[in-house]
Amino acid sequence: MPTITIQVGQCGNQVGQALFERLAVQSAAAADRAADTELLRWGADGRRRACCLLVDTEPKVVNAVLAADAEGLFSRKQCYMGQSGRGNNWAFGYNQLNVITSSAVTRPGSQPTRIAPGPTTLGPAWVSSTATEDPSQQEFRILDQLYDGIRREAEEVDSCPNFLLIHSLAGGSGSGMGSRVLEHLRAQFPLSHIAAASVAPRAAGDTPMQSLNSVMALSFLQAYADMVLLFSNQDLMDACQRTSVTALLPGGLAGGSGGGLSDINRLVAHNLTGFLWPLSGVDALGGVGRIRDAVATVAADPCTKLLETWTVHSHPNVAVTGLWADSLCSLGSLMPRADPLRGNGPITTAGAMLLARGYPSAAVPPNSAGGVHSSLLDAYIKSLGPHGAAPTLIPDASLVLRCGQLGIVREVWKPGTTAAASVPMPSGTGLSSGNKPLASAAASPSLTVVSNRSSVIGRLEGTVQRALALCDAKAYLHWYARHGCSVEAVREAAHTLLDVAGCYRQVHRQPWDG
Repeated sequence: MPTITIQVGQCGNQVGQALFERLAVQSAAAADRAADTELLRWGADGRRRACCLLVDTEPKVVNAVLAADAEGLFSRKQCYMGQSGRGNNWAFGYNQLNVITSSAVTRPGSQPTRIAPGPTTLGPAWVSSTATEDPSQQEFRILDQLYDGIRREAEEVDSCPNFLLIHSLAGGSGSGMGSRVLEHLRAQFPLSHIAAASVAPRAAGDTPMQSLNSVMALSFLQAYADMVLLFSNQDLMDACQRTSVTALLPGGLAGGSGGGLSDINRLVAHNLTGFLWPLSGVDALGGVGRIRDAVATVAADPCTKLLETWTVHSHPNVAVTGLWADSLCSLGSLMPRADPLRGNGPITTAGAMLLARGYPSAAVPPNSAGGVHSSLLDAYIKSLGPHGAAPTLIPDASLVLRCGQLGIVREVWKPGTTAAASVPMPSGTGLSSGNKPLASAAASPSLTVVSNRSSVIGRLEGTVQRALALCDAKAYLHWYARHGCSVEAVREAAHTLLDVAGCYRQVHRQPWDG
């Protein structure tokens, strides 16, 4: 099933760059070219092309992606850029309007346009009588150009495509324009499955308006996406800095020295590769795809579509018979059982899809009661913790296992190189350039889990609490009002997310915090 990726904002484009560099390496290591037809396109010249669109409201990041693209995965025809940015303002990114106050002077060539109160085509209600658009600034037409580009990409594929939106929840372009693009995709492609890889900011704060932006973006994700892979910046930083885990992560960051933006981007790309890459060529041509599979299994309930995903490799020196147990142990190190955002309450799992790649038959744990799938799932359930110690798995949890023969390529640093090293690779080799040198392109057994966990509750309720506190203090809301978004719309979105958190509490049988 072909998948069109839309990378929005600085975070989206940087993660997308790392993702497609890894996909190119994976494609070069795959024996079956049919396996990479979901995410890549082969041109007439025999070169791989990324099936994606690069979108940002300032050109710096997109130009940097194009400059570092020695493989030729991206084309400038796929890029849609503005010049001024969106000032970490969701309303500015969503409405794409240049707004003036009643006392300001109207710019030449622009006419004030009154926005009537009431809902837009699909979105919430905006109230603004001071919104004007300057037609002389082409960047405010970026959405029209982008919509045309999405249509052309969809016409290039041979079946109804899936869509993957990569963006951040904190900034103006990723959250605001990402919400607008998501709204358009649902209206124009109602039969397609839409997934989003959304990076949530740290609770300590990345930008002053991040809580407001996150609440609005999450409300649109809940309304229009079929599934959301939610990544927490804090969790990613912790994973990169832990010495017991870094050997299993892309690049094998020695000594727990990771945690920078480059490492976080590569870790998100690593996890997305484990989720998106087809299990086999037959699987790629079967018309299902991992996005549709996850929507039908883990995200079947539209009220609980916020998921998390992790991908781990086995330690290279582990015996064959211990590969599965070692992968489960590594996965448990990445997925905490207690939620610090809810007073270290236990984190439960309501559903999970496991993608096992490259494990030999000798790695299957012995189980006289069932077959291979039953043995692997039983070992996964035991790895979650002893029965009764913590409610890590609800009684009627849905568990699905998918197995593939080809593992995921493990990214390993070359000896003597650092994270800032630049090793140019010849075109056509499938190896990336820039700051991602690879020692080899050999695939190794890997385990990916896409799970529905109660850790979402604390993240949603904490974000809503901070956003409502800003609303009560009337902080930063004038920046939203300048671009047509009222405080009532923010409060409505916040209460929508509280309803979602309540649904998660019911599904996971979590009591309400006193």
